[in-house]
Amino acid sequence: MQSWAEDITIQPSLTSRVVYDDNVDFNPNDEQDDFAANLIPQLTLNHTTDLLKLSLIGEVDVLKYFNQTDFDRTNQLYGVDGSYLLFPRFGFAGNFQYRKDETIDSQLEETGQFFNRNTVKTYDSGGGFFFKLTELSDIGFDVDYRKRSYSSADDTDFDRFTFSLPYTKKFANQRDEISLVPAYSIFDSDNEDAKDYRFTVGWNREISETLKSDVKIGVRYTDIEEQRNDGDDTNLGYLGRISLKKTGETFTGEVAISRDLRANSNAQIVEVNRLILRADKQLRERFEFRFYGAGYLTETDSNDAKNEKTTYFELKPSFYYRLTENHSLFLAYAYQRKIEHDKPGDPATQRNRAWIGLELKFPKKL
Repeated sequence: MQSWAEDITIQPSLTSRVVYDDNVDFNPNDEQDDFAANLIPQLTLNHTTDLLKLSLIGEVDVLKYFNQTDFDRTNQLYGVDGSYLLFPRFGFAGNFQYRKDETIDSQLEETGQFFNRNTVKTYDSGGGFFFKLTELSDIGFDVDYRKRSYSSADDTDFDRFTFSLPYTKKFANQRDEISLVPAYSIFDSDNEDAKDYRFTVGWNREISETLKSDVKIGVRYTDIEEQRNDGDDTNLGYLGRISLKKTGETFTGEVAISRDLRANSNAQIVEVNRLILRADKQLRERFEFRFYGAGYLTETDSNDAKNEKTTYFELKPSFYYRLTENHSLFLAYAYQRKIEHDKPGDPATQRNRAWIGLELKFPKKL
């Protein structure tokens, strides 16, 4: 079977901005401030046919400080994601992503923790198949792999394999969808090895034309073997994610809470409780307000009474002025604060940043 319907879109973009940072190294004891120039070229491509869906992205993020040049960095992101329908009911899907950045970026985003500043490379790949049992139900098998390596010996590299068997079913009303996902993960590092067994139940509901909910609740059993201390911990816990998304003509908002296991830069298994808030409001024809907020409570996943506990939050409001349909000026501010509860006095680290910049997009349909 051959498909002739084809849709190809390509979008180069360029973001340039000037940044002020009052704590460049996110250091609680030695705060150094500076201005920096930031340039982010990006290219995305989407190719869709009746059988094939393919997305590619490439991005380079260059940051140059005026005085604190030791903290200059060039982040990179490259990825591909696609699926192919081999038969009317059977298809394959796969993805690959390479990300090079700083631990201050990826670790705070994933775990709300930050220990040592150095370069980190993350390789994410996955693949599997899906089979349509009926017009409303699907079953599949997925394998995902993550490899993370650090430029400094102060942090610990790790590998993780995850195997899952997702089942989804849509209801005849086309507004409800349930999912059942058993999964098994293997985590390997010089610090900790772990095996994780989990089962998650999901319910995605379209409450109205403008309001959607997504609920995923599950249980897990985790076996952690500490390589350096010759210890072994097993525990039973719960995980999940609950989100509510509202969309309208001039407003989009989302609130989500989640609980899951992650790996920090010491290759420790940590339990991350996270609250995310997003809002996008069109104020006038050309003015737009965006807000991002995140709060984290992170604990070492261990039965040890000396568990490490960290709280972290970030607030980021921004204003955009649309020059044309695809070009905008923007002004943004971000506040970050991290508290380490396992250390005497609960030491806190905070950081203020401000941006002014220009965002240019050049979408084209081929």
